[in-house]
Amino acid sequence: MYATEVVMPCGIFNFSGQSKMDTYAIDVDSLLPGLCSYDDVMVGRVRTCLEAIRKHADGFSFWQHRRRTGRPPIAERTFLVAFLLRQLFKVTFRDTEGLLSLLAEYFEIDRVPDHTNLAVKNKSRRWLVIWKRFHRYVLSLLPRRKAVVATDATGYSGRNDSWRETDYGIRAIQDWVKTHAAIEVDSFFVLSYSLTKSNVHESQRFDEVWDDLPDNVIPERSLADSAYNGEKCLQVALGHGATPMHGIKKNARYSSKPETAYQKMTNFAKHWPNRRAEMYGKRNHAEAAFSMIVRLFGHRLRCRSKIGRKNEVQAKLSMFNVFLLARMNSISLD
Repeated sequence: MYATEVVMPCGIFNFSGQSKMDTYAIDVDSLLPGLCSYDDVMVGRVRTCLEAIRKHADGFSFWQHRRRTGRPPIAERTFLVAFLLRQLFKVTFRDTEGLLSLLAEYFEIDRVPDHTNLAVKNKSRRWLVIWKRFHRYVLSLLPRRKAVVATDATGYSGRNDSWRETDYGIRAIQDWVKTHAAIEVDSFFVLSYSLTKSNVHESQRFDEVWDDLPDNVIPERSLADSAYNGEKCLQVALGHGATPMHGIKKNARYSSKPETAYQKMTNFAKHWPNRRAEMYGKRNHAEAAFSMIVRLFGHRLRCRSKIGRKNEVQAKLSMFNVFLLARMNSISLD
């Protein structure tokens, strides 16, 4: 059996002439506002997400080319709304067409594309660029701030078993879309990402992920597991002004005259193990963000083409950031 740890604010222990404490001495009403706000957020999750999708779709610039002759094309804003709705409700393209018809007036959509048009647009190369631009646009709405960045990788496929449930050796020979991502600690925003095959090692895309960090984020610490303890990865973090706090080898030893970044990081772990463990413990925020994405939008991919699978993964990541912004705004309004 495991004990449950409950953290209570000190304000609930307000006594008036009592010499002992019992359950009736706790001010339970002081705990209710936090619980009520959580309930309100979860009850209004779909409503706030729909409002966030409409807001960000209206504010995003598509730069769509308009033909002078022939039938006018369907607005790319409509496809963006459709792809985000598809991830929010975890439905197929046919069901997405029905959702668009139902919510056409809410999103001010003139023409609803059918499911075949949605599938064709989802596997187009243009949307590889649009998703990247939309991802940067959503993050640009956040204020400039210092952040602790946790880097890790996960995978998505059309298989029944998730990335964590699949053996490491089997992943490398299967058709996974491996996602190398940088997660902001405490807020869980996906700051940047890179999509590769499943046999690409995490350290090979660390520099690409960090070079693509938003301009309004100032990284002050880098958290990662032992897959990123190479000197190249450590120098990338140092080059961005962040202190690397990556996993070290079990047989790592103290160096009397440290020269490399790995030796300096090892000496810090040997000198102050408790302090390092406290800071390094938040590395699991990256895994927590991946778990949230799987729980909210699923880990399975329905598309079969390579480009379509990548676009589907990018839609999951963008919808996750939109969901976090919607939750943040709903809490601030409360």
